[in-house]
Amino acid sequence: MSEKEVHEKLFIHAFREVRTYILMNQLKQGDILPSEAQLCQEIGVSRNVLREAIKSMELMGLVKACPGRGTEVMEFNLDFFLQHIMLFNLAGDDEHIRQMFQVRKILELGFMRQAFDSIRPEQIRHMRELVERMRISWEESGVFAAEDRDFHMTLFSSIGNPVLNSLLNAIWEIDKDYQLEEKLPHLATSVSKHEAIVQGLEEYDYMAFARAMDRHYTSGKYSRERKDYGED
Repeated sequence: MSEKEVHEKLFIHAFREVRTYILMNQLKQGDILPSEAQLCQEIGVSRNVLREAIKSMELMGLVKACPGRGTEVMEFNLDFFLQHIMLFNLAGDDEHIRQMFQVRKILELGFMRQAFDSIRPEQIRHMRELVERMRISWEESGVFAAEDRDFHMTLFSSIGNPVLNSLLNAIWEIDKDYQLEEKLPHLATSVSKHEAIVQGLEEYDYMAFARAMDRHYTSGKYSRERKDYGED
């Protein structure tokens, strides 16, 4: 085993052991980790390896260095964690981003029955307002990413699955700035497709809603055609 491989193995070991320490001791937000010396002794790694592991955890939002106090445990934020993982693994890789769109398609279509059954009247009214804002934004500037994101996040916000919401939110973080110029010619069609979705909800017509959702995802960046971007 090379020196580099040994270092990476120790780094992974240190990361896992610190994470295990937090879980086993039920540390909460604001609690302080033991000193570097104590952790190094318990885990069996050098200070340099431990510091790399702690730094990685800090970048993920799991801990925070507090001068004069030590390393503080942060409240776990799944949105933050997933967004950073996706940005790290997908940034600049078009093929992986296209695969991510397929994941979003499967998730939304898979959960659309639960979304339909759980959505509340005030949420449907909010989605109608968002469609109107999409139309105005399209006429004035040609883009409506914020309204589009709010529309879809509202649709799935009442089904009681925070992991799904975090996944969708993380995907939107990648999608919002992805190939904007290629999307623009298709966004006018996107407005009408979002309107059909909310109309199905307003009429409490699941079949109409399901057809509108399916139509939303049968073309564009959700299809297998690499150069056809279509609606959001």
